[in-house]
Amino acid sequence: MSDVEQERRGVRRAEAGGNLSGQLEIDLETNVLQISPGGMMVELEVPVAVGSEYPFTLDIDGHHLDLVGVVRNCEPSRPGDASTSYHVGIQFRDVDERQQEILTRFVESKL
Repeated sequence: MSDVEQERRGVRRAEAGGNLSGQLEIDLETNVLQISPGGMMVELEVPVAVGSEYPFTLDIDGHHLDLVGVVRNCEPSRPGDASTSYHVGIQFRDVDERQQEILTRFVESKL
């Protein structure tokens, strides 16, 4: 790193050398394709790792739900195509009674 880069940043950087892992929580708008009381299928422009957990919000019938979901599958929306979007299956985790009631009522109203 040049002295100019160090001055501009104000701090020095060290190479991690592949010994450090991290998780970037990405704030992305998504299109919910399907929903059930236990999870949902969404469409994302980037792939995500199966098993990763993400916080997300749903606004359902005037109710704001802050939830956590676990990615259970992630596949290109058009297999065999150079797709730019992915269908991602998410299982809800730690849903409280109120949230479960709102989700169930919403799904039943759509069936």
